[in-house]
Amino acid sequence: MKRTKEVHDFSFHHLIRGIILIGFMLLLFKLLLTNNISLLIAPKMLRFIYFTLFVLLILGVLLIIRATSEQKHSYHCECDGEHSYPTSIRKGLFLYLLFIIPITTGFLFANNVLDSSVAMNRTIKLGSSSQDTNQIKTVKGNIKSEKTNSTSDTNKTSFTADTKNNLDNQPEPLTIKEYDKLKNDMLQTKIININDQLYVPMMTIIQDNLPSMIGKTVSTKGFVYREKNFMHNQIIVARFGISCCVADASVYGIMASGKVATLPKDKWVQVTGMIEQTQYDGGTIPIIKIKQISKIAAPKQPYVFDVGVQIE
Repeated sequence: MKRTKEVHDFSFHHLIRGIILIGFMLLLFKLLLTNNISLLIAPKMLRFIYFTLFVLLILGVLLIIRATSEQKHSYHCECDGEHSYPTSIRKGLFLYLLFIIPITTGFLFANNVLDSSVAMNRTIKLGSSSQDTNQIKTVKGNIKSEKTNSTSDTNKTSFTADTKNNLDNQPEPLTIKEYDKLKNDMLQTKIININDQLYVPMMTIIQDNLPSMIGKTVSTKGFVYREKNFMHNQIIVARFGISCCVADASVYGIMASGKVATLPKDKWVQVTGMIEQTQYDGGTIPIIKIKQISKIAAPKQPYVFDVGVQIE
């Protein structure tokens, strides 16, 4: 049955909804301007944020223009569902506060970096699995094949990856050829410096080729994380890796042992030591015997990006 066309003044609702859309637009603009958006999403998602910014601005302006016009607008629907504006102040207040509160808190409170309180509820990947999906033991379960990428250069005695990290430009996936070259370079060198852009594939290569990695010197950085059953001289040097946004963040890391009892959790450290192997929770994993450890400031971009390996 066709509904009767009704004419009402919905200017207030149009105005509030327009302001809310403009509010979300300004919040996204603030995150982009301060580069704090990089703490929430992977760089490859930025193009969608720019598009959303434009759409919110247009829709918000149109609603505000409509609200400030003197013409009354009709509201009618030819479907059987019930679609209406809030009929009371209480309902309207409840509805709009659901949107206003997130906008307000986004402006008032600082962005938090993921830390141990989040890591304790995620699977800690001590190493990573191979492309053949060979599963290895982790702190809290099994893991899947995950890789990341960048370019690298090597010499006969050390391996140092390209350290340039453009927060607005996420690297493209490694090709199989690039991944194999990275693997061969790491197997031939005596010193391995784990780079942020190559973090996931380098950790994968160490785990998948652990017998050949034993005795090599490795240097890595991350935040201090401990499991409840760890000994006082054991920590995990951990990093959060994200594919799209912080909601899908995974925790990567490598166990280290040494004089670390006094290190507080979440403290960022640079660790250098020799790769050995140990048994943990029924599996064989790499462990760093610490030769040198130093406290460092958290990097501007604390996350590593898991972009994968491209199958040709």
